[in-house]
Amino acid sequence: MRTGRTGLSLLMSLVLLALTALACQPSVSANRNAEIGMTLHRRGSDHASLKRQFDLMVAMNVSWVRMDIDWASIETERGQLDWSTPDMIASEAADHGIHVLAVFAFSPAWAAAPATSHSSTTRHSRPGGMADYARFAQLAAERYAPRGVHTWEIWNEPNSDKFWPPLPNPDEYAALFRVAAQTIRGVDPQATLLIGGLAPEPDPPNIGLTPMRYLDRLYSNGAAQLADGIAVHPYSFPSLPNDPDQQPEGGFKDLADLHKLMEKHGDGQTKIWITEFGAPTGKGPDAVSDQMQAAILLQARHQAEEWEWAGPLIYYELVDGGTDPTDIEQNFGVLRENLTLKASALALMGTAPA
Repeated sequence: MRTGRTGLSLLMSLVLLALTALACQPSVSANRNAEIGMTLHRRGSDHASLKRQFDLMVAMNVSWVRMDIDWASIETERGQLDWSTPDMIASEAADHGIHVLAVFAFSPAWAAAPATSHSSTTRHSRPGGMADYARFAQLAAERYAPRGVHTWEIWNEPNSDKFWPPLPNPDEYAALFRVAAQTIRGVDPQATLLIGGLAPEPDPPNIGLTPMRYLDRLYSNGAAQLADGIAVHPYSFPSLPNDPDQQPEGGFKDLADLHKLMEKHGDGQTKIWITEFGAPTGKGPDAVSDQMQAAILLQARHQAEEWEWAGPLIYYELVDGGTDPTDIEQNFGVLRENLTLKASALALMGTAPA
């Protein structure tokens, strides 16, 4: 995920009251109901806590859960694999009738390509060689296809230097996507493969290509044509999704233009999956109130219902990553760390926020 750049306006604060009232109303779209999902990180949760999280997702009408198949965490030492976290999540998803989107990403230190910067994010580097990557992809597909996992997002935000150090490179990513697609489909021919979620243009001094420029390159090198869907992370916070003045480029307001690019390449029938979208509460930079978070999430859902080319809308994230209100990374959840409900969770349940 990334951080927004503009401050909240008084007008947005006034508008949120009307938007959150939509929580108790049926969708105004005449087209369809949007499939919604949640990104879920286990973060040490025991079985009882994880079950409670899934019970709450069912109450919020969630039909997808996005989980990591994190090579860097599963195989920290070559040949020693720990599947316990994705196993638990996949099992609970099956028990609750929720589809799984598996994010297949990240390299353990022993397999990562050398990076000339971002030494603290070595795990985000592409693999140094594709043989080990293909071997792990095969193991993952063989393990989870029989457990009902058939949808894979290949990498996370590869258009940003944070997740593709030292610089994003569409041709390098295309090589990785081809290997992942060939290997996973070799195990599960009906698997759905998504281009890794494209982030909005990052704030300086970080470096990244806009989703438009990056995806255009992926069509040029042939990788996009191999995908069953294009994943995006069009954060708009602290602005509402449809605010025309939101920053930066590549946010929610630019999704229609991204689809036009796909049409230009003869790929307009392919869905755009919004695999991360949300807003942090708390007191950090660009954080919003609980009520504004609910308004942002609801407006995105209602807009997605109007776009026939939109795939599932997956919110980031289910549970706060911590309790520090000044750190936005710890406050994206619709649930607090102790699993109490924020206004957005109540809104998704169809209950008016307090």
